[in-house]
Amino acid sequence: MDKSALFLEQFAKNAPLIGGLFHGLAHEELGELVGLSEMAVFDGGAEVFREGDAGDTMYVVISGKFAVTRLDALGNEVRLATVGDGEAFGEIVLLEHVRRTATVRALIPSVALCFGRQALEHLPGLTMKLYQNMVLMLARRLRLTTDELLLQETQRRRAAGETGQAAES
Repeated sequence: MDKSALFLEQFAKNAPLIGGLFHGLAHEELGELVGLSEMAVFDGGAEVFREGDAGDTMYVVISGKFAVTRLDALGNEVRLATVGDGEAFGEIVLLEHVRRTATVRALIPSVALCFGRQALEHLPGLTMKLYQNMVLMLARRLRLTTDELLLQETQRRRAAGETGQAAES
């Protein structure tokens, strides 16, 4: 089975792929994108890329799980997210010409569809739809991160015995 057929078969079975990054795309558009993409297979523990690496490729998880991590100020690895079926990672380098902002490793044997900036240049109409979906995906991540930071701050204040009054600026 070729990669297009495999991906479209997974797409038909996998609700997260139908939503998210590929929301609103026709099967023909997906077929075009997959035709310009590659399937990448990772063993459990394999590093996909490291924080600070150059890159121009994003990944969509077909099956498996990946850990997204960064180093904190003390050099400790902090897990930012676990990415699974139908979810994407590495998209920042398509939106902005920057180095990788995190390290990504496969937690278990995993398969991902990967495509880069060059593939998207061949499909301007499709690229616009993907970018719209990426904006929604990033907005959701920002909202979840904000909620998590607020929860951490609330827990810190409770542990310190602070009252519920507004914080001083």
